[in-house]
Amino acid sequence: MLAPDTAKEATEVMASLGKTYPELSGTYARPKGLLLSEILSYQHLSGIYSPFTIEANYNQDMTDYNIPFTMCHELAHLRGFMSEDEANFIAFLACSGAEDSSFRYSGLLSGWIYCMNALYKADPAAHASLRETLSPACEADLRANSEFWNRFDGKVAEVSNKVNDTYLKANGQEEGVMRYNLMVDLVVAYYQQAIH
Repeated sequence: MLAPDTAKEATEVMASLGKTYPELSGTYARPKGLLLSEILSYQHLSGIYSPFTIEANYNQDMTDYNIPFTMCHELAHLRGFMSEDEANFIAFLACSGAEDSSFRYSGLLSGWIYCMNALYKADPAAHASLRETLSPACEADLRANSEFWNRFDGKVAEVSNKVNDTYLKANGQEEGVMRYNLMVDLVVAYYQQAIH
């Protein structure tokens, strides 16, 4: 269960990351859980950045572990990082480096999911072997997450995905919705640099 001050924590986590990366420094407005989050659920959206109100909004109905990562992703957009892979990577860095355990868990599990999806495409056997090492608690969260989103499968989700894909392509992200997955390249480069 997330703490009531999760939105405040998200602003602090992002501001803390700004000490290492000046492009992210400054004050952040608290992300807002949408009252009608069910609309986002039917669209299979975890969050949305509103450039008109300059707000980071999130789907407050989704599985708890998604919320800190999504908050930080949307706050990255607030700082001008509009590319989805960059916003994902920033959310990963902010959350995985946080003192709050729910933020660390959110960042690490979200990053793990993206990396495991990429591994599955590259090497299904390695994916299967590594997948067996996941803890039962994480497995339970992944099941709950799948069950949540499966309830909202349908035409609305399909249309929303196509609209988002078109929107991203029209705004210079040629990969469309696949752009979110490219955060894996940034994560790998980050850890390779840390090793050397």
